[in-house]
Amino acid sequence: MNIHVKDVIDPSGIATLLFLAGAVALLVRRMRPWARPLLAASAAVVFVFSSALMAALLLGPLESSYPALRNPQQYPQAGVIAVLTGFAIDDPEMPLSAQMNASSAYRVLEAANLWSLRPDCLVVISGSNPTAQIMARQLQSLGVPEDRVKVDGDSDNTAGSADHVERIARGRPVFVVTSAGHMRRAVETFRKRGMIPIPAPTDYRLPKTAAMEFWGTSPAHLQASDFAFHEYLGLAWYRLTDRL
Repeated sequence: MNIHVKDVIDPSGIATLLFLAGAVALLVRRMRPWARPLLAASAAVVFVFSSALMAALLLGPLESSYPALRNPQQYPQAGVIAVLTGFAIDDPEMPLSAQMNASSAYRVLEAANLWSLRPDCLVVISGSNPTAQIMARQLQSLGVPEDRVKVDGDSDNTAGSADHVERIARGRPVFVVTSAGHMRRAVETFRKRGMIPIPAPTDYRLPKTAAMEFWGTSPAHLQASDFAFHEYLGLAWYRLTDRL
C-alpha cells in the first residue's frame, strides 16, 4: 500500500504520528518524560478535528463554493460531462456498486442524472485506473450507452484530468462532476486552462446549515476534517506550481 504525504499531514495522520512517537517514548527510558505529552497531543488532535464544529469550519466554506446544478438545459453549448474519479477497488467477489467508495458512487449517480437531462453530451470519466473503468461500468449499468462514455484512466490528479478534458471539449463549456468539497479546486484548475466549467457538485459531507448538524464528535467529522485539509493543501500546492 502506497503512503502519500497527504496521509501523514492531515489530522488523522498527525494524530497517528504523535501516538506512535508517544508509544516509542514509553519504551525508551530516556524519552519517557515525553510519552504523556505526545499521547495527550494525539488525543487532543483526534478530539478537536472529530468535532462537528471544526469539521464545519473547515469543510463548510469549500462545500458552499458553488450551488447544486438545477437546470443543465440552460447551458446548451455544453458538450461534455467530465466526471472526476474518487476511489474504487477491482474485486469480482463484490457487487459493482460496492467496489466504489462513497465519493465515486455519488459522482456516478450525479453523472447519470445529468446525462438523462443532457443525452447530447459525451461523458468523460477521468482519473486513474481501475477506478475510472469501474465507474464507467457502473454508469453504463445505469443506462448511459457505452458509445456515450469515454474513459481516461491515465490522469493521476485534477490537473491531469483538466488537461485531458480540454482536448476533448475543444472550447465548449464542460459540466464538472465531483465532490462539493473538491469543486473549488476543480473549477479553478479547469479555468486555468481556458475552459468554461459548469459545476455539478455532489457528495456533500456536512448539512447545509450548522443548525442541522449534530454538534458532537464522530469518525465522520474526523474524515471530513481530513478531506478539508487535503483540499486546502491541494489548493496551496496548485497555486505554488502555477496550476491555478
